[in-house]
Amino acid sequence: MEIVRADFQLFDREYFTFKQLKAQHSEKELEEIKQEYKKHWQKWKAIQMAVADGLPKEFHMEKPKIESWTNGWNLRNHFWCAYRDPAHHNQNACLAVLLNKKQFQVYLMFQHYKSEERSGSLAAYNDLLPTLAEWYLQVESKNYFIWPQTEHELDDHLPLTAFLEGKSQSDKWTDSMKGRSFQLGKLFFQTDALSNVVEETIHAMEELAPLYAALDRTDR
Repeated sequence: MEIVRADFQLFDREYFTFKQLKAQHSEKELEEIKQEYKKHWQKWKAIQMAVADGLPKEFHMEKPKIESWTNGWNLRNHFWCAYRDPAHHNQNACLAVLLNKKQFQVYLMFQHYKSEERSGSLAAYNDLLPTLAEWYLQVESKNYFIWPQTEHELDDHLPLTAFLEGKSQSDKWTDSMKGRSFQLGKLFFQTDALSNVVEETIHAMEELAPLYAALDRTDR
């Protein structure tokens, strides 16, 4: 399976709400947009199910949470999928995969939405920051980026190498989190060849898994 330019371009549109789309398009055109979204989403779902099937069995992530292509009122401006160990299915932290008009990303995140209803503290999650330098030595460094959760997903994120260059840089960046969390992951852009997306996703998730597992130990 592969991610091609058309998969990114699906989200390169001005309007996403059905109210706006109905004002700009005929019923036939709107139906064509919906069918195009459904087609790309079915491909997205197939990719995630193939990833889940290919992950090490000890990850216990055979049932990822694949977000729908619409929330009822809007087309999504990205496709998103979360992977959690079912033993900690209600944990705030998760491994996730996202595709928007700019990039495909595999990343570790803290889900702030309704976080009070799930387990895992923000402080424990952010305590991972000092461990990243050591973790980084065990992975393939290419394409890893880090960004504050408050930063828009289409902004240019900071390469992890730059974050780790010096303490002053890290401290300055940490302040930008504004009491929230960080996100860390492997990013592939429209210009990147991603003909083996399932394998690349599995590999990135295997690299990120020790950080996710460390949170499990912290929250016990």
